[in-house]
Formats: sequence, C-alpha cells, structure tokens
Amino acid sequence: MRFKELHLCGNALCPGGPGVIAASLANPECRLWKLNLDVTAIGDEGVVSLTEGLRNNQRLTLLSLDHNNITERGWNAFSSILCDASSINATYNSNHTLQDLGGDYNEIPQDILMLLRLNRDPDKSRVAANKILQVHRHLDIRPFFGMGLDLLPHVVAWLERFAESRPDLKLTSIFEFVRVMPMKVTDGLMDTT
Repeated sequence: MRFKELHLCGNALCPGGPGVIAASLANPECRLWKLNLDVTAIGDEGVVSLTEGLRNNQRLTLLSLDHNNITERGWNAFSSILCDASSINATYNSNHTLQDLGGDYNEIPQDILMLLRLNRDPDKSRVAANKILQVHRHLDIRPFFGMGLDLLPHVVAWLERFAESRPDLKLTSIFEFVRVMPMKVTDGLMDTT
C-alpha cells in the first residue's frame, strides 16, 4: 500500500480480507500510517490474521477497530505483537509503532492499552527498553558472562538510562552479575589496587 491513510469503515470484509490487509501491512514498502476498519465485521479471527501483518510493520500508528464484535481473545492477539515476551530479543523486536486501536477503550484490555501508551514515546529505543524492563523483571545476563567485567560498565550505563523508575532492577542485575562471577570481580578489584 503506497497511500498513507485507508478508510474502509462500514464495508464488511470478506473472510480473506484481513489476510490480504495483513500481507500489505507486512510489506516493507507499506506506507500506511492510519487504517480505519470500524464496522467491518472483522471479528476475532480477522484480528488474529491482521496482527500477523503488524509484527514487523514500522509505520502504522492508528488501527481503528470500533464496533467489530471483538472479544478478549481478539484483543489479546495484539499482546505478543506489541510486546513479545518470549525473549529479550523478541521483546526488543516487537512492534513499537502502533499507538491506537481506536474505539471504546473500555473494551480493550488494560495491558494492551498500556503497551499502546508506551508506543507513543517518539524514542523507540526507550520504548523497547521500557518493555524489556517491564516484561523481563530479572534479566538473564548469563549470555554476557563470557565478556567478563568489560561488560559491567555498559550494563550499568544501560540500566542507569532506562531503569530510572526501577532502581531495584538495576541493583538486582548488578548483584546477579557479581554473584555469578565472584572470582572475576575480586580478581578485577585486586588488579586495580
């Protein structure tokens, strides 16, 4: 899709319609930033299909889905797209662009609304970091241990920047780093004296 806005409000979509739209949204050439699908009878199945097209989409900010009989199952399809909690990398690569699902906010689960609010921050690195800190409360930093203490200043700097609201996470992560590598830490301290 080369246009920036598309309004299909009031046009019932055929069963394959959401899949066609999802394929267009997944295309890196897609320029669409606003899509109105209000009153299109998309339902839960259509929403599930549509969300797959949003996984790597970096342009769409508004997807209006008002009056489509979407249940909690349909809304929850957005959860793994907006914040894939399967790993830190998956969370980092989640959709940080979609900001609004239109419609009645009373229907949309609070966790989805919170993720949409996070996405409103123009600094997408900060959005990704905030999602990582919220979902991965105890960061598994074991993969970085091979780098030794050289990594510690970077870990502290990253946590300093993004964990302002979570000082417990910063201290826990540093403690975990030191706890797993006590000899390297003490050896590093001995070398500096």
